[in-house]
Amino acid sequence: MEENKIKSSISNSTNELSFNLKYITNKQDLAWYTKQEYPIKKCDFCTMLASKKESTHSLTKTEVSLFEGHELLISNNHAGEYLGEHLKHMLDLIEENNNAAIAFEGSRNASIKNYHFSCHYISDKNQLPIITDINNDIFKEVISQDSFSVGILNVYGRNPIIIKSPSISTISDAFYALENKIGVNFSINKHPYINIVIWKDGENYILAAIPRVVYKPTEYYDENNKWDIAPGVLEMCGVYLISNHDEYLHMTAEQLLQITDEVSYNDTHILEILEGLELSKIK
Repeated sequence: MEENKIKSSISNSTNELSFNLKYITNKQDLAWYTKQEYPIKKCDFCTMLASKKESTHSLTKTEVSLFEGHELLISNNHAGEYLGEHLKHMLDLIEENNNAAIAFEGSRNASIKNYHFSCHYISDKNQLPIITDINNDIFKEVISQDSFSVGILNVYGRNPIIIKSPSISTISDAFYALENKIGVNFSINKHPYINIVIWKDGENYILAAIPRVVYKPTEYYDENNKWDIAPGVLEMCGVYLISNHDEYLHMTAEQLLQITDEVSYNDTHILEILEGLELSKIK
């Protein structure tokens, strides 16, 4: 295989979830994704941005691309507010390109004051299997109001809470209500594990919040396990970036589903969260 070539394949599980596997041969590019956290004193991003003398705003393009149509975006200030202007900026980017999606790690990484806030811009949202999930029979609407609706995937494995609304402010307010219910506590800087994906479908903005029980599955820490998969936000959207060619060839959808199951909230827990959601202040 030629250097820097990327192979892709689709694998489908028995419960209707699909997985887009991408074998990435360029280990240097993949390191930008797997590293995930960048200390101030050893920050590749800071070095790159300083050399380019970028102006300060919410998100900055890095020109780091892991596959066609992908680019890594970062805040060019370490930490800052949890989401705030970032979420507004991401929704504005989606408004500018209705075919795009943005996926970001969410609460855990963004709250660490010595680290950058980063997210993934995907120019073709259909590359993310989670986008098509909500158009299948496994999608179930749970809450419906005039200005927004909330739904879930009625299947264990990739368990997002889906918020739909034509209003950017409504999407933001509904997400913050959901985040507080899941367990964020700004006063002590405690944040749960939540991955977030946003895109647009017609007039509606869609935000998929994926709460996670654990950061990495137990198989990742098993020295006897030959696979090396620790699901990040792209994996929880159904896109698995793989550097091991044998793993790429032989990993099955059911194995990926087992890994995803372990880090996901189960259906019962998701429904319990939604039953207690405070929505009275959302317009």
